[in-house]
Amino acid sequence: MVTFSYEQLLSKLKSLDCTPDEAQRHLKHMHASIVMAIRVTRAVYGMSMGEAKKIVDRHPVWVDESALGNEIQEKAIAAAAELLAQ
Repeated sequence: MVTFSYEQLLSKLKSLDCTPDEAQRHLKHMHASIVMAIRVTRAVYGMSMGEAKKIVDRHPVWVDESALGNEIQEKAIAAAAELLAQ
């Protein structure tokens, strides 16, 4: 499996001239992580981190990774709340 750097992903997406939604399929095909997809989407399309995260999280190619990330985040918040309550 070939791993592309941030710069390579950025360059590739800029050359494709595709929409942010279309870009997600390309990023997934290039084995980008979900975090890298958010970073690259933000940079290529000049959007906020929140906007890029929404596009990536809601795209069908990232469903499994997004669901896992949300589950981990919920568990971390619950654990932190438990610690603070002690």
